[in-house]
Amino acid sequence: MPEGQLQHPWPEQPAGPGPRPGDRVWAVLRILHRRGWLRPRRIGCLLLVLVLLCFAALWVVSSAINATVAVFNPAPPTVSGSPHDTIAPARPPSSGSPAVDRITQRGRLIVAVQQVPGLAEGSVAAGFSGFDIELLELVAQDLGVDPARTAFKPLPAGSLESALNRKEVDLVLGGYEITPQRRASVGVAGPYLVNPDYGFGLPPDDEVFRQRVNAVLRKAIEDGTWARLYAEHLRSPAPVPPDIE
Repeated sequence: MPEGQLQHPWPEQPAGPGPRPGDRVWAVLRILHRRGWLRPRRIGCLLLVLVLLCFAALWVVSSAINATVAVFNPAPPTVSGSPHDTIAPARPPSSGSPAVDRITQRGRLIVAVQQVPGLAEGSVAAGFSGFDIELLELVAQDLGVDPARTAFKPLPAGSLESALNRKEVDLVLGGYEITPQRRASVGVAGPYLVNPDYGFGLPPDDEVFRQRVNAVLRKAIEDGTWARLYAEHLRSPAPVPPDIE
């Protein structure tokens, strides 16, 4: 018996009257058997080919699915450099005023205050009110910070200018009189009251900040806010408003 040939002869199709549905199958099997295609070795090769064809078909289908997903969900663009590199956050553009930049980056004003009836009254715990405080809120709104977050520092009169020069406070208010001596050491905005002249004390050498505060005061005078606040807090008809420098 030749090597690899089946041990038993292929069964013949049972005889019977007329063709039956299985006749064609039996005929095909007999032909394959005679030609040697049903030998175990060839059957193994055929199974191997079928397995490889299945893997190839799966690879083709997977590639097609991945290509479709890539079309509808493109990958983000790659960025050169190490993934561990740090990128410095962009710094906001400068306003041209060191004081304004400090205030906006901090998100609030820091104000030295002196108690003067009608102008600035209250406490750090309870809050302050008065004509000067109302004008200060207009300044805070113009700078884009919340007036309610303003931090007040009650300071004696002799330390106001040094606090401004050391940049410990952004403004001084509460009957802050504009005098030649103070003009020589710090910046001033106003006056917003006169006989004497009261204004805001500012850090020195910051003309942009001074003009910004003066613009707020001018607008308050022009739109009637200044007169309304004067009558509300100083309990008398508003006089002619002063000229803002």
